[in-house]
Amino acid sequence: MEALGRTKPMNINLTPEQERLVENELKSGHFRTVEEVIGQALQVLREKEQSSSASESSGAQREAVREMLAFIEKNHIRLEGVSVKQLIHEGHRL
Repeated sequence: MEALGRTKPMNINLTPEQERLVENELKSGHFRTVEEVIGQALQVLREKEQSSSASESSGAQREAVREMLAFIEKNHIRLEGVSVKQLIHEGHRL
């Protein structure tokens, strides 16, 4: 593995379809080099992964809220005067 900050050329094999995509991007003028095309593709992949991670975390939070509301409804708990912090604390005790 190369030291941080140093780059070593990497050879990759593209499918014919991938090559056409890269060539079309270069011809369109959106990018000047193959490296720019690949760099942008990797950036988009990174952003998609980060967005996916955030979405999964948000989904878990929504599920926890649903479970908490179901518990409250099932046990006929009144929420008047109860803070979210207190609900979380009580939930951890169960």
